[in-house]
Amino acid sequence: MTNRISLTHLAETLIRKSRIQFNGEDFVKRLESRWQKEVSNSARKRLEKFLRNHSSLIGILGNDFVPLRAVVDKISHISLSVQLGAWELKQGVLIPGHRLIPFTPINLEESEWTFLDPEGNEIPRLKKSYYIQDIVPFYQYCARFPEEIKVNEWMPGKSCMTVTVWDMRSLYKSFSSRPGDILLIDLVDYEKGVYRVRPYSARQYRLNRLRMRALYIPLATQMNALCEDEKFCCAALEKQLLQILFSMNSEVLRQVKVFSVTEFLESLKEWTVVGCEEGGVRMIPVGQTESGPFVRANANRVVKGELSPLNKMFRSLKLSFDAVEFKSMLYTVMASNKYKLETVFFLLFGGQGDLFQDKKQHEMFYGCLRELLFKIHEDIKTHESHTVAGLREQCVDIKFSLVGVLRFLEDHGVGLEDLPADTLNQIVELDHFCTDTLHRFAERDRPPELKFIRETRVALKVVLPQLAGVEEEVYSRLAIY
Repeated sequence: MTNRISLTHLAETLIRKSRIQFNGEDFVKRLESRWQKEVSNSARKRLEKFLRNHSSLIGILGNDFVPLRAVVDKISHISLSVQLGAWELKQGVLIPGHRLIPFTPINLEESEWTFLDPEGNEIPRLKKSYYIQDIVPFYQYCARFPEEIKVNEWMPGKSCMTVTVWDMRSLYKSFSSRPGDILLIDLVDYEKGVYRVRPYSARQYRLNRLRMRALYIPLATQMNALCEDEKFCCAALEKQLLQILFSMNSEVLRQVKVFSVTEFLESLKEWTVVGCEEGGVRMIPVGQTESGPFVRANANRVVKGELSPLNKMFRSLKLSFDAVEFKSMLYTVMASNKYKLETVFFLLFGGQGDLFQDKKQHEMFYGCLRELLFKIHEDIKTHESHTVAGLREQCVDIKFSLVGVLRFLEDHGVGLEDLPADTLNQIVELDHFCTDTLHRFAERDRPPELKFIRETRVALKVVLPQLAGVEEEVYSRLAIY
């Protein structure tokens, strides 16, 4: 046990000091040299997993690894551009959020970052609370999301989130900043999370925008080559972006002075950003997303056991939910007097009578459904945690609301592709959440882990106000048209 701990500690020390790309086998030899002992085969396997999952390393083709610090050293001359909106200027604050990628320190919380003005003076750091819908856009591409959330039980849309901000009132005034102007953020000290802020007018930005876009094209081309490596597509967005930049020709990167992660992501045509079951986001090729009314975070989800025939049928009918989600819904509906089964079925399957292609499909569907209903009827006879049942019910209600939105749009001849981009993105995110949570709540005999329950509670504080915003947009504003 002592050797294992000391070996891990030694590996951490070597990783922390690494500033260049290295090979896994060479790393083991360096360890053996420092440890003065041969690393066993079992320890080698643990070490390989340790390197693959290390937050400060990027695994690339073969058995090679790149320290994040090596990438930062290569791109540290680049300034990050942050476009100022009317809301941020009105509040007189700076909320860096995902706009600080790829210079986000792995081992520091956002509240530990330091921003300096052009003269090197530290900008005051504050803790402020704002409505969730005002804050979410600053963190949509982040792996870490603020968790200080205060839910307004009476009006979920007015729920607040507490975040760290930097007081920019005097600087915005001295910069004569207006909506659309740009701030440049220079990296001063990556390890300590220190950055310098300086002004960059919209006019200067437009003059250099062509050069920035010239960088986005080879970056996207490089992504197409990297996607052949499965490890790249499985990595978090921050690591993906750092790997792309590291793989770029050094001469090309030296000519780049300004970079914006938001603009780069929005410029991609063949890639999309999706949520991950384990949290955070990643970029994947558009062709890997699932077709249908909602985009899934996991398009290749396998449904096993007695649900397989029903799931295939749901897919052939192009329903906006799968069999596992449906099973979670039935657990909630049949265990509560809150719902009427006929009303739920009308919402989920419609009442037009043209759902099935033929009589055979109709009979097969109801045969599978009878078997599932019988199983659920037996299952709900056993006791279940009130906490788990309550969380499942909230997730089911969110799914019902999303299906209701879809039905409303269908009745008015509006397709999802006709919705504003922001509204569609919110619907996709909500559906990601429902799919992931309902799959976890579908195994009644295997309750979710405590960690998942805590994460779901926190997520619901964000999701419920987001759903309220979507319903307001669809039922009130879009209904005008």
